[in-house]
Amino acid sequence: MTEDFSQLTLRRYPLTTDKTLKAWNAADEYILSHIDDSISKDPNLINENSSILVINDQFGAICCSLSKNHLLNKIVCWTDSFLSKTAIQLNLSENNTKEYCKQYFNHINQTTHNFPKEIQFDLVVIRISKHNSLLEFQLKSLLPHINSNTKIIAAGMTKEIHNSNIKLFEKIIGETTTSLAKKKARLIFSTPENNSSHLTDLLLDKGAVSYQSSDLKIIGLPGVFSRVCLDIGTRVLLNYMPQTNPNETLIDLGCGTGLLGVLAARQNSQLSVIFTDESFLAVESAKHTYFENIDSTSNASTNPQFITTDVLDGLDNNIADHILCNPPFHQQNVQTLSIANKMFKESAQKLKTHGELRVVANRHLKYKPMLSSYFNEVRVISNDPKFIVWLAKKPKT
Repeated sequence: MTEDFSQLTLRRYPLTTDKTLKAWNAADEYILSHIDDSISKDPNLINENSSILVINDQFGAICCSLSKNHLLNKIVCWTDSFLSKTAIQLNLSENNTKEYCKQYFNHINQTTHNFPKEIQFDLVVIRISKHNSLLEFQLKSLLPHINSNTKIIAAGMTKEIHNSNIKLFEKIIGETTTSLAKKKARLIFSTPENNSSHLTDLLLDKGAVSYQSSDLKIIGLPGVFSRVCLDIGTRVLLNYMPQTNPNETLIDLGCGTGLLGVLAARQNSQLSVIFTDESFLAVESAKHTYFENIDSTSNASTNPQFITTDVLDGLDNNIADHILCNPPFHQQNVQTLSIANKMFKESAQKLKTHGELRVVANRHLKYKPMLSSYFNEVRVISNDPKFIVWLAKKPKT
């Protein structure tokens, strides 16, 4: 049923020239091999009428493999990542006809717990997420759409799977076991129990943290970075916020919970703020944080925008006066500076000639050469022992 990866064209997204980085890993191989073995023992386990849900597919390795026998029209893909969604679409298009993928690619940008009521899944395939809050949300969301016959298989590298993950499966789904490790990957098998008491609380959990002693309330939805505590880098950047003028535009790039943009909006009632992130739940968090702290009837901040995208793709050039950024230096579990580099490059494009970019980063990250590639003036404006705040001005054209 599934395809050998050597027979597929699979690329990471964003695209990389680093040939050591693959668009799949041993966890993808393990879970697909297990599905193959299960089907060989029971050919009726999955057929062309089966409904399949794939959760957290990173680059499309699972979806592309499962689509070999034209099962794609029965596959629903759920990922919170815009980058993963894009990678899945690109890889499906590469390995199938574009018309086929356009017709049958079913993706859910789920920021609430509601699937269409009529859906009942026969197979649920899960790549374990980094955040237990997201895993818990996803498992609870499944409950109305699975039954005792649903096969639930999760996979991750051994370093990604912890006792806390297994306890969540046991608490929410039912009896749970694990496989032996293979190439440093492991599988989780969970059997749904028809326990209606599990269905009593499906509300989307909102983490909340107050900023200093102010009345600013930060809302973080499941899986969002720094959802229940303010990270150290952001704390440092908050000490070096820009002085904004009326009718200027500020971009909170990689906004997470939206704290930076909301604080700027509170300080300048005539500031236009744009919140962007590649996480659907992060952008939704920023929206919650904004409207939790800024009265919709007041004049605070004009025309806020909330955009889920890859860095700043889709925004016009020369629109921003200020950009604030705390760049990630990991994609999935791989350390990389490529995301930060794209953030700096696109910031230079989106800023006006007098515009400024403020970046906070760990001191060990070598950002100055990258920033200097896109800005004529780059300097340090902080004195924190662990974090640097860079100020980049005069974008190169």
